[in-house]
Amino acid sequence: MRTTGRTFLAVAAVALALTATGCGSKGAGGDAAPNGSDKGNGNGGGSSAAATKDAALTPAALLKMVGDKTSAAKSAKVELVTEIGGTKNEMKGAIAWEHGMQGQLTGSLGGALGTNIAKAGGDGSFTARYLGDAMYVNMGDGMASQLGGAHWIKYDYADLAKLMGPSGESLKKQLQTADPIASVRALIASGKINEAGTETVNGAPTTKYTGDVTTDDLAGQAIAQGLTQEQVDGLKQQLATAGATSDHIEVWITADNLLAKKVEQLQMKAGLFTATGLYSDYGTQVETSAPQASDTVDFTELMKGAKTGS
Repeated sequence: MRTTGRTFLAVAAVALALTATGCGSKGAGGDAAPNGSDKGNGNGGGSSAAATKDAALTPAALLKMVGDKTSAAKSAKVELVTEIGGTKNEMKGAIAWEHGMQGQLTGSLGGALGTNIAKAGGDGSFTARYLGDAMYVNMGDGMASQLGGAHWIKYDYADLAKLMGPSGESLKKQLQTADPIASVRALIASGKINEAGTETVNGAPTTKYTGDVTTDDLAGQAIAQGLTQEQVDGLKQQLATAGATSDHIEVWITADNLLAKKVEQLQMKAGLFTATGLYSDYGTQVETSAPQASDTVDFTELMKGAKTGS
């Protein structure tokens, strides 16, 4: 495969990782589930949003409850979309997050990136598997024909960190600690949560909350809002890696106090970055494993070939 093709594989891996994490990670400490909370499947049970309002909970306290319950559910079906500079990447599947992000997602890469991947032999579609220490990407038979017949490319998170430097290390941490509620946690950190009405998401009624979190918020009141120092540091690192100073956040919460949808927008040098996630079927079974070694090529070996021009 041409050197340019291998280079685009590296870029594609980063795009897939960013789409999957949706700009979010929970920090190594994670969240503790509240005593007696159930697993949560999005089909009822637990205290309702209406009940929590009757109990005069503040929006921050309500979202803390949402974060705890969503995190405790440990898995869900997801639909994820990222858009930046006219490029749209989409993924859907099921993920678990009890031990970092694990699961399998399928989707497509758009814009110039998708076009260049097509030139390298793929058609823009892909399947990605996420394990605790690596991501595996299958871009179809067309790409496999240029990989000695192997369908899967292995991207070890440690190798990506070495390749990309500090931003790669941040990406590695996000992939190893990702869960859906980083947006909820960041909204709590802002200390300025707005209730923005009700909407139907995935056929269910939800309440929408919005806000903006800035680096000044994280430096000041975030801990007072109930976040740990570790969580605050993680949010700061995400903004720094994106080259942004603020994050606009919108979340939609079900009557069961589960996250149904989230949207984040950050102004980056490359343009406005928008990440949208839809979540359903909490507690769904997720099983994933590494592809067969005989059908896998290591990304580092591809990069060695790119450097030699082979």
